[in-house]
Amino acid sequence: MKMKRKKLERTPNVLRKAVRCKNIFWGGLFTGMILSLHFPLAIAEQIIPPITALQPAKGPLSEFDQWIDEITKPIVFDKEVKVKIGGQSRYRFEYRDDFNLNDAAYEDDALNLLRNRLNMDVSYLSDSGTAPLHFFAEGQEAHSFAQSNVNKTNAFVNEVDLRQLFVELKTPWKELPLTAKVGRQELFYGDARFVGNGDWTNVARVFDAMKLVYTPNPQIQLDLFASRVVRVEKENWDTTPHNDNFYGIYNSLKLFKEHVWDTFLFIRHNTDSSVAGERTGERGPLKEYTLGNRFKGKKYNFDYGTEYAIQLGSRSHDEIEAWAFHQELGYNSSKLPWTPRIYGEYNHASGDRNPTDGKFQTFDNLFPTNHNKYGFIDFVSLKNINDWMIGTSIKPHPRLFFSTDFHWFVLDAKESAWFNASGAVFRAANANADPQLGEEIDLLGTCKLSEHLNLMLGYSHFFAGLFAKDTGAHDGANFLYVQTILNF
Repeated sequence: MKMKRKKLERTPNVLRKAVRCKNIFWGGLFTGMILSLHFPLAIAEQIIPPITALQPAKGPLSEFDQWIDEITKPIVFDKEVKVKIGGQSRYRFEYRDDFNLNDAAYEDDALNLLRNRLNMDVSYLSDSGTAPLHFFAEGQEAHSFAQSNVNKTNAFVNEVDLRQLFVELKTPWKELPLTAKVGRQELFYGDARFVGNGDWTNVARVFDAMKLVYTPNPQIQLDLFASRVVRVEKENWDTTPHNDNFYGIYNSLKLFKEHVWDTFLFIRHNTDSSVAGERTGERGPLKEYTLGNRFKGKKYNFDYGTEYAIQLGSRSHDEIEAWAFHQELGYNSSKLPWTPRIYGEYNHASGDRNPTDGKFQTFDNLFPTNHNKYGFIDFVSLKNINDWMIGTSIKPHPRLFFSTDFHWFVLDAKESAWFNASGAVFRAANANADPQLGEEIDLLGTCKLSEHLNLMLGYSHFFAGLFAKDTGAHDGANFLYVQTILNF
């Protein structure tokens, strides 16, 4: 049983100043740590030899890899049809402490999450060896072994169900290099800030979609799709709401080596007239247009990127005027042992400073993969937020990776809510509160145990800020997790 604490009183002015000093201290400390990392590593080549003890898996793991390769080896029938069986088994233990920022309230701290997938890939082979016709089917089961029903919703549990089922057809004409993909499938574009599969969650995300892909040359790819997101049902077959339609045009241009320029337009049209407007009692449909660009590249030891989006349209009877952008810059010391990398990011998404003026200005994050972008603890999404992040990583061995990230979160508009990674309201708006949400530190380690087996270990801590203190419980939160993934 967890120890109970008395609820803290509202923070007095003196303490509020102390908290602000604490924020400056933490920011300065972590900035100093990261900026000073380069100097000691510059002499590390003479002091720390590279790790060479980890070799490709031998013994039981090597034999296990060989066995997996053997039983999943593609089978070819009459040189025309190739069949491949594959899948994934994932287990994750999560320890969640004070995820409601209230140490005095009971919560289910320990989760055991299990997810299994099995798929079949069937390809028809042409005389040239290409696969103009491709069929894919995948089943999934996801379970949550927890005490609280909060962690047994359809975000955690999905009994045996059909996750993907699509057919892919390529035209035989070189003058018209088109690929059509129809059926239940994943949609994933760019860094998945707006459209992704949300694979960290126990059930993930798929769409019932029709997609056309045009690739006139290796430097250009143009996608057009029409889709509806699939709604997970815990014990019944998953369903597709017919009122929530999602369309997209995504063009990717490889300007030159290791540089890409993307242009996109996403359209979300929810014909359900129950979408709430800003004014009390107003209801109506959603017509939302998200357009923007993404640029990403590498040069010398630097990596950099930017992505922005503008949102227009109408929500109920309100006009939409929202925006978001992302900036990143990193430096990789490839010549030093352990290949250290230092990086920073700034993420911004607009909030609504006047929620009754008929202009909806809180950015809609659409269907993203938010985990690992705005803190691993998943308290934040790209909605009404300013997120400054600095981090560092090392690779002592090709099979090992370690990273440390530090985030500082501030609401864009305290008149709008605080949204978590799923896009749901974490704390309601409060115009009289301080906009500072808090800080987060994320520690992550991964290890490739074998060609098919991977291990992940992580810890995150969230330091509740003044907005939490002004609006209710404000204890710090802890997140510890261990994950294994078997791919075959």
